[in-house]
Amino acid sequence: FGIGAVSTLITQGYLETTTTITNAQWLALGGANVILVPNPGANKYIKVLEASMFFDFAVSNFVFTDLQIGPNGGNAQATLTAAIASPVSEDQVWTLAPNTPNLMGTGALVFRNVTAANPTGGGTLQVKIRYQVLDTSAF
Repeated sequence: FGIGAVSTLITQGYLETTTTITNAQWLALGGANVILVPNPGANKYIKVLEASMFFDFAVSNFVFTDLQIGPNGGNAQATLTAAIASPVSEDQVWTLAPNTPNLMGTGALVFRNVTAANPTGGGTLQVKIRYQVLDTSAF
């Protein structure tokens, strides 16, 4: 983590990061997760406090099945359901509350498509995550 991230953690108790998902990553999302927060290490869990997404529409509709944020291979901590949000035909901003109950897992926090089907559309997606790192050895 950088100095700014450490400073934020000390003063506010959380970290925040924004990841841009390129159109190529978006089109491959059915089979390739995008890492939002790297694995924090042994005995550490990433707790999502809030997630926001900005669909920067370019051409064609952003069409997708449910999108999730969660630990790689673990349960979803936040979900954007396709029934509510897909297709997207203009710039959109979504804020996601964490799923409850929220079973966390160790490992990197990733952005993923629920099914193996690749999303479609042209543009980019920015995912802003506000999170805490919980250390079970110093809980």
